[in-house]
Amino acid sequence: MTRDPFLQELSDFSEGKESFPLRDFRDALHQDADLPALLRSLLPSLSLLSLGWRGERDRITIYRIPRAGLFTTDERDLSKLENRLTAGEFPEGIQRLIEEYIGMKTGKTWDDPVTLQRIRASVMQQKSQYWRGGDERRIGYRKGYAVLAYLAYQSPVTYFQFSHLFLRLIRQGLVQNTIRVLDVGAGPGIVPLALSGLLQDLPGLSAEVFALERSEEFIDAYNRLVPGCTGGRVAIHPPVRGDLRELEEILLPTSVDLVVLQNVLNELPGGNPEKVRIISSLSRLLVPGGCMALIEPADKDNSISLRETVRAAAGKSLTVRDPCRFLRAGSCRAGPCWSFLEKPSIRPTRLMRALSGEKEAFRFENTDIKFSYAVLVREQEDAGAAPVTVHSPSPPLSSLRKHAGKRINLTAAVISGDLGDRENHVFLLCDASGTAYAILPRYHVTGSNKTLLSVPYAAVVELRGVLVRYNPRRKAWNLLLTGSSAVRLVGC
Repeated sequence: MTRDPFLQELSDFSEGKESFPLRDFRDALHQDADLPALLRSLLPSLSLLSLGWRGERDRITIYRIPRAGLFTTDERDLSKLENRLTAGEFPEGIQRLIEEYIGMKTGKTWDDPVTLQRIRASVMQQKSQYWRGGDERRIGYRKGYAVLAYLAYQSPVTYFQFSHLFLRLIRQGLVQNTIRVLDVGAGPGIVPLALSGLLQDLPGLSAEVFALERSEEFIDAYNRLVPGCTGGRVAIHPPVRGDLRELEEILLPTSVDLVVLQNVLNELPGGNPEKVRIISSLSRLLVPGGCMALIEPADKDNSISLRETVRAAAGKSLTVRDPCRFLRAGSCRAGPCWSFLEKPSIRPTRLMRALSGEKEAFRFENTDIKFSYAVLVREQEDAGAAPVTVHSPSPPLSSLRKHAGKRINLTAAVISGDLGDRENHVFLLCDASGTAYAILPRYHVTGSNKTLLSVPYAAVVELRGVLVRYNPRRKAWNLLLTGSSAVRLVGC
């Protein structure tokens, strides 16, 4: 932690203090410094020391944030929540607020034919923009109907995506009893809305939510929707308006436990180095042990791009926790990776059904829950932490060429759902050295190998007695399971 030039002096100055004016620190150690500029420089140090800030200009106060313990709950509570998410019902209260917001913005009822037609046109325009490549790709939400289209078509899906991932964070011990959340590219406030819904069934957990958003139209939607569906154990701060590409100019909260970027990276112009820079800058707002959740679409290009970005961003103080499983020492060497989590589809909302009419559900009912994600954890600056490792004596997937035509035992993580057909179950495996496909013909399913069919996404399994084959057409290695093969769950 010696790399931060402010850390030691801030640590010494704050010792024994619950709070103090920033100007006192300035006057003692950095005379004549501009207070907001000084605060921007101090943000990483504040996060390492679990210190927060409030106020503005010459009335900025630094205060100590008590560190809560990890949130734990009965598995039955999490199962109850999962069952509710599996039912796929977008909350009635949020649907009603969205409908009222559309009425307020348009001056007509939400299901007015002209209003619906304009939302349809905006949905189709957003789809067209999304699938464009290169410099022609421009995704923005600066106009009112663009935001209404987002609320109609994308917000129900993003609500469930974040909810499913948050339950994973709880199970992995990454959620504090009182969690400070920074939602970057917050849009209309889906993250706080989802948190409010989850916390209704998670007694003992509370959240404080901050947001960064550049679109005035999205901020307007956030300010009208979020207060109407949150409260109690979810404390909401007004969104900060700013562009995350200019983080060095923005005053953001410190000592954050969770940073969320949901469907943000794929919409950013620029290449991988710019995205890595943004991730690195945001990670410095995390407390040690805090995590960053990156959620992206499941299509091949965006999924592979996410893995490449994460691989480049991970390092000494920012490590990958999920879904990647490092079964051997070293960084990921698996190459391009198309991996995504799939959950049960949701039910179309009233607004989706109104947009679809009788013949266009394929255009306006967005109900599939498939998304790529990554969870990175901030370690101590000088800890030199390595990725989470499950050591395995079995041969790495990168060495399968040496075992072609032989039966072997190996350990790997399952990073797909069933990709097969009526004849074969197919699952993608990875151990960070390479990838391969586990092939289990349906007529070979036995009590010893059927575990493969029910393991959770990213779970680590041991496969015994699998036959190594190469598929030249697909340029991929296959691991054929037969009736004599066995599968054992090693860890999740």
